[in-house]
Amino acid sequence: MKSINRSLFKCASLLLLLLLSSRYQCVVAQSEVGLDLGKQSAPVVDIQHDYCEGLGFQEQIACRLERYLSFFPQSQLCDVYKYCFQDFFGLEHLLTDSVSAARYIEYEISHADTADWQLSRFYYGLLLNNYVRVDIGYVREGIIPLGTLVSAMLKSTVSVDYDNEMWRERWHQILDILQTLDSKPLNYDEDYKLIEKTIDAGKYALHHSRLFNATYHQHYRIVRRDVFEEILLPLIGE
Repeated sequence: MKSINRSLFKCASLLLLLLLSSRYQCVVAQSEVGLDLGKQSAPVVDIQHDYCEGLGFQEQIACRLERYLSFFPQSQLCDVYKYCFQDFFGLEHLLTDSVSAARYIEYEISHADTADWQLSRFYYGLLLNNYVRVDIGYVREGIIPLGTLVSAMLKSTVSVDYDNEMWRERWHQILDILQTLDSKPLNYDEDYKLIEKTIDAGKYALHHSRLFNATYHQHYRIVRRDVFEEILLPLIGE
């Protein structure tokens, strides 16, 4: 009976986590309504040969934002925001429980749409190339052992002192650069208000938009770039 209760508790905890996450979902872009989206693969980017390195700081940010939007044109502003804050803050929560982290990856793999795994596997660096998004499909296919990915995530976990106003200032600098680009993210005005409201509340994390998820179907974890290159990239073998 105790083991059954523990199993029920674990399932309830995972479902609660998924329900709570929807509170921080970006609003629906107008372009999503009635749109029949085909699933699109994410890129495998050679992070060791960054096209944007060697430029000045602002030019690097502009270059990477332009490349990101060229890879993911169905991104809303909140998706661009997530691309940025993940690179500044790393894992959104300090990871201390490897068992729970592994269990949640297994849950996501088993409950994702089967067709999602037909897409090409991917990894790509974030705004300043400090962190890398790594497809958990590599775990599903046995290329990266689950324990190895979790170990890499643990090694990537660092404590960041979140300064609300400093992050707002940095984000607004990124927005100024974004305005100079030919490519623009979707749903700009609506997402801008949501992002400002989130920062006002002393938070910084948001989830991907439903448009992004419906288009790209990405299942990933983020890992610090040096840890990725040391532990995971040799297993991927590219």
